Order: sequence, then structure tokens, then C-alpha cells
Amino acid sequence: MGVLQEFSWARAAVLAVGLVASGCDNDLEKQSQVTRVRVLAVRATPAEWVLPPEGGAPQSLGLEALAVAPDARPLTVTFALCRPGNVYAADFQCPGRDGVELAGGVLSPDAPEVEALLEQMLGGTDVSDPAVRSRLEAGVPFYVGYEVSDGSGTPEGGERGLRRLTARLTDAPNQNPRVTDVLYQGESLVGPLPVGTEVALTPVLAEDSQERYPGPQGEVTEAVSFAWHATGTGEVEFFRSVLPAEGEPGEPGTEYTTPATPQQVTLYVVARDGRGGTDWLVRTVEVR
Repeated sequence: MGVLQEFSWARAAVLAVGLVASGCDNDLEKQSQVTRVRVLAVRATPAEWVLPPEGGAPQSLGLEALAVAPDARPLTVTFALCRPGNVYAADFQCPGRDGVELAGGVLSPDAPEVEALLEQMLGGTDVSDPAVRSRLEAGVPFYVGYEVSDGSGTPEGGERGLRRLTARLTDAPNQNPRVTDVLYQGESLVGPLPVGTEVALTPVLAEDSQERYPGPQGEVTEAVSFAWHATGTGEVEFFRSVLPAEGEPGEPGTEYTTPATPQQVTLYVVARDGRGGTDWLVRTVEVR
């Protein structure tokens, strides 16, 4: 299994069952369709857990989930800092016995349990030790777990998953990209949209969102990708799109075929910079 930034046990189970039942045909749930309670993304602010180069406690880090449902039902989200271990094991529970719950979704070193776990998972925080300093400058991955629920106790009413983050000794941390708009026909998407029609949608990023950062062969530009999701009976043509970067071609937009009948739909676009930075924009429009 590859290293994932976000992993949902609920999605993995759906995928496995679908593959067995359908023989890998097209009956699997489309990731672009919002038909049940899901977490489409988790955003950390800042995008990585910053350890001060001069030593001392790391900054606090806030976590927020893009938790969605086909309707406007209320959802509850819980976050936990996962203890070291095989996070992909079937019996690993984070949130639960294998994690430390984070009140309000805030990862703060002021909490005694978090401070002790931080020391354990980073292998020490004494930056005067050259080995520790080198490891922390390179960045140490860790995981937070999340659970979202609508309180129904049904498989469709909740989801559990993981978000991979990095703790790094730096005074120039990665920043989240910022999605500022979604355009339709060159204008901000506000609706209404026509029924049964393919429309082109284009995301807009803030000017400084596509950062440059040191790579193995020198400075490189982030390849910001987008994931598109929608409620209702319409269909997203391209679930993923990407901005061009480093001479590689890219097309950030997607095509969306609106529902054949009038209804209200909510569209979600999630931007990821490939280094842990995440942002999203949500638009609800009428189709008529």
C-alpha cells in the first residue's frame, strides 16, 4: 500500500466489497458523488506542525474537516492524534484506544498527553542533538484520525479515516493553497444552471497559492491538484484536475453534467498542493 495523505476505512470497505461483487465493473460508488456521510478533505492550519528552529514547543495546529451529507443534516466530527503503530491495521482505533482525542480539533503541545506522545513519535525534540535536528529538519510524518457521524449509527451515517501530516523544524512552513472562486462561463458560479446540460467549471486560486519550495534538484513549483464532488443526480466528468507546473501540462477545470430534473445541488472543489496543504470551496446552486 502506498503512503496516503487521506485514507478512509469506510471507503476502503466499500471499494473492496464492490470489487468482489462486480468483478471490477462500473458499479462502484463514484468518488465525485455525495450520496452518504463523508469527509472529502481535512485541512490543517498551518499545513504542517511547525517546530521552532531555535527549540521549544511546537505551534498549535488546528484541524477542520469538510464533512458532507446529501442533505443538510447536522454532523459531528472528532479528531485524535494517533499513537505510533500500524495505522492501517484492521484493529487500529484512532479516534479510540490508539489515539489521544484533540479537543476542538486543536493539536496543542500544552496538553500533557499530547506532549508525551509528541516526544515519543518524534523520537526526541532536543534540537541541540545533531541527529534529532537533522531528522526534524527533514520532517517527521505522523497521523491524525477522524470520525464523522450523523448520530444514526448506520454505515451510511458515518465515516472514519486518517490524515497524514508532517512535523518539521522550520521557520518557513508550507502554506495551504487558497481557493477563492469557481467560474462558470467566465463569471463567479452563482446559478441557476440549466437542466441536463454539460457545463465547464474552473477553480480560481489566490495568486500566491502555488508555492515554490526546495526539491532534490533545486527549487520546484507545487503541482496543485483539484478534486470535484457534487450532491444530486448530476455527474462530474473529471473527478481530478491539475494546474500546470514545471513544464508539465495541466487543466484545472472540469465538466459537470447537470441533473435532468430541477433540484438544488452543492458542488465542492478541494485543492491539494501535494505537500500537505489543502483548501476547499463550496457552492450551492439551483438547477432549473
